[in-house]
Amino acid sequence: MSDTTDNANNPNNLMSKFQKLQSETNEIQSIFSKQSSFDVTSLSGNKMLKDLYESMINRENEQNKFNEELMKTMKDQNKELKLQSEQVLKEIRSIKSDLEELKNQYPSEIQSMKKLMSVPDSVDSSLLPDTSVNNDTSANVIGKEFVFKHVFENVSEISTSPVYSEEEEHFNIPCTGWNKFVDWEILEKDYVRDGKLRAEIRVKITKTTGLYGKSLRNFDERNKAFSDVVIVVKETKFYVFKLHLAAQSVYFKSFLSEISPNGKVELSDIEPEDFQVFLEVLYGEPAINEKTVEVVLYMAEKYDTHAVTKKCEEFLIDGSGKKMKKKLQLATKYKLEKLKEHCLDNINTAADIRSVITSEISYMEPSTMTSLFQKSLALLE
Repeated sequence: MSDTTDNANNPNNLMSKFQKLQSETNEIQSIFSKQSSFDVTSLSGNKMLKDLYESMINRENEQNKFNEELMKTMKDQNKELKLQSEQVLKEIRSIKSDLEELKNQYPSEIQSMKKLMSVPDSVDSSLLPDTSVNNDTSANVIGKEFVFKHVFENVSEISTSPVYSEEEEHFNIPCTGWNKFVDWEILEKDYVRDGKLRAEIRVKITKTTGLYGKSLRNFDERNKAFSDVVIVVKETKFYVFKLHLAAQSVYFKSFLSEISPNGKVELSDIEPEDFQVFLEVLYGEPAINEKTVEVVLYMAEKYDTHAVTKKCEEFLIDGSGKKMKKKLQLATKYKLEKLKEHCLDNINTAADIRSVITSEISYMEPSTMTSLFQKSLALLE
């Protein structure tokens, strides 16, 4: 429909037109009311009255036309409003259905969040029970370790074909579990409760190789002339300048202060390629990417380098394509408040909430659980 037609059918324009017609009609009727007797046949001798009569008839026809246009416009608008209302109702029903599914799928977690919501804001959080002591095993994970958690439903109905939990990514390694974890007979007898199997596997990475691609900088003997200390990691030697490391790391500032020039020290519990990437970041190389960000975070925490942690957080916010659930896990584990805030700001639908909640959500902080619950409530309003 053209703009001209739209303006003509605008309720304000139609009402203005109606008022004008009404005024002219009243004027004509006033003139006719002054005639003591009036006969259409007498109009032939009175040109003014004849013109007035014809004008009145025309105005009446225009008013009838206006009434038809007004009714049509109102009908079209009502139809459009009805369609919009139906669409809104459809979306509301979809949101309610998603939230109901969440409630049915995670009843215990929802109850936990409700309890947290009932705690007054004035209560000191330090007085609340520490929910991580017994339940949050993943929160206690240190080093290159992680925990698989999954709840298998209706175990008795599982066929002989393989059943896997959702794929997860840890330290640039995609994982779905371990297929030789336990014998099926023992599992059914001792671990199935109410038709459900709650699996939890703690994994410690003891050795990795070839995960990060080509090195961006050499720290071998070719760098010897620009170094004053040798750091040995599992027989791999790294020639570095200790003042450069000490300026960025509280750990190295203390650790290397007693080392004599051109001395040698050993670092345990880390992999050579992990330390290689970490040194590249300390020396200003663009080594933080999707493959390395998690291990760099781990190394930055281990050796107390806040600037490196900040760089990793900025990458996860602005440059990473990792899933929101993974980002939230890293934010929780390494206490990255800006990343956590970024994740929560981008969780706006029931589908978003589902994407960050697995069958076990105990890895989440109480504050994160509360924020997700508040968003769930907001969707119901």
